[in-house]
Amino acid sequence: MSDNDATPQRSEAEGPGLRNTLANERTLLAWFRTALALLAASFAVVKLTDITPHALRLALGSYLVALAIGVITAGYIQWRIRQVRIRGSGRADRNLGALSLTVALFLLAGFVVAVIVVAP
Repeated sequence: MSDNDATPQRSEAEGPGLRNTLANERTLLAWFRTALALLAASFAVVKLTDITPHALRLALGSYLVALAIGVITAGYIQWRIRQVRIRGSGRADRNLGALSLTVALFLLAGFVVAVIVVAP
């Protein structure tokens, strides 16, 4: 048995590009978890606390929603920049999963805003 037979052959898909891509996706998910926590906190501040006056709760809840939207945006932009660098080309691949999740989080943020503003 030669040295080449003892080491498993790796395809290009299993090399550093795949590891970097998966690490990049885990980082994106961490950004999104942070945004979800901020959205949950904004809802809790406005609807589940007894902080008075009501305007203070709305201001704090609005700040948390705005922060969550910023985190969603920053996470997606960072993910896209790293994807371009990993691929080594001038443009990133069309990963609809990351874009779909980003849009879903924006919609969730809009829903939280609607619940905070409309519901008494």
